Amino acid sequence: MSSSRQELPCLAFHRRGHSTALYTVPEEENLVVALNAGLLLARDPNTMATFLWRPEDGDQIHLPPLEGLDDGVLMHSHCVLSDEPSAPGCVVLLVEGCDDTSMWYCHPGDDAWVKHEYDVGTITLPCEYQGSKHLKIPICPIAACRGKFYFNSGPEDLGVLEFCPDPVFTSIAIDNSYESEDDEEDEEYSGGPNPGASVFLVESGDELYRVKLLYATLSHDEIDEGFVQKMDFSARRWRDVGDLCGRTFLLSSFYFGASCYGGGGESGLRQDCVYFVNTYRKEMQIFNVKEDTNEVHRLDEAPPADKAFWLLPSTSP
Repeated sequence: MSSSRQELPCLAFHRRGHSTALYTVPEEENLVVALNAGLLLARDPNTMATFLWRPEDGDQIHLPPLEGLDDGVLMHSHCVLSDEPSAPGCVVLLVEGCDDTSMWYCHPGDDAWVKHEYDVGTITLPCEYQGSKHLKIPICPIAACRGKFYFNSGPEDLGVLEFCPDPVFTSIAIDNSYESEDDEEDEEYSGGPNPGASVFLVESGDELYRVKLLYATLSHDEIDEGFVQKMDFSARRWRDVGDLCGRTFLLSSFYFGASCYGGGGESGLRQDCVYFVNTYRKEMQIFNVKEDTNEVHRLDEAPPADKAFWLLPSTSP
């Protein structure tokens, strides 16, 4: 990956065995992208040199060489920072894809990455998968908020990962004494088998949000509607929200989620909206949380890709 300056905002598309392509969405579509604080984890496949790359100005924050991880696995992994890279104790966390239970971590200035095999439980499948009915639970989705990492937002609890300095896994028991809007929607679904949903965790303004996208089909290739909730840590419950405080949430496959300021300007993003890119259908869906609307935009000129993620200026909240 080149360290030259990249005009933002843009979408990054990756296809296994191909280079990552940067794609600028046509201006009239008003569609845009994001990553953690505007930083992208990059690695030179020839030298294994690894760094955090700031696309808007080409600056690099050097990290230890990330060795022992296949390029294909790296591209389907999720990188999250506990804080700004310059903050004392900042942890750079790399969680392998949703089919694995391995993670890597380091601090800017370290000499090497540490690989950690975690075990946060197993689930029993109705039929065998890769020769077993028992599947270890990956920490996916995951987001950083207030110096900690939060993951796997289920109906009963929310996973927590802290570094003290070694990784320590705990959980927060969720108070389900009230029924949220999306719970009611799940109960009222009457169109045959429930197509299910995808859940994303997003940090915004030092708060933790949960976005649930409900599928319209069993093939999971079309989204019907979305709901957004904010974690009330004092009450240990998710509370429905009617807006995003003027911000914009950007989501893509493999549980990527980020937040940035909306309201037009150079970004062209709309306030209080959730953007989701579907690489297989080459579509962008925009959910307006405040107005409760849903629209679809085609991305016909985008290259074929297995994965897409967003690149935004580093001024994202």
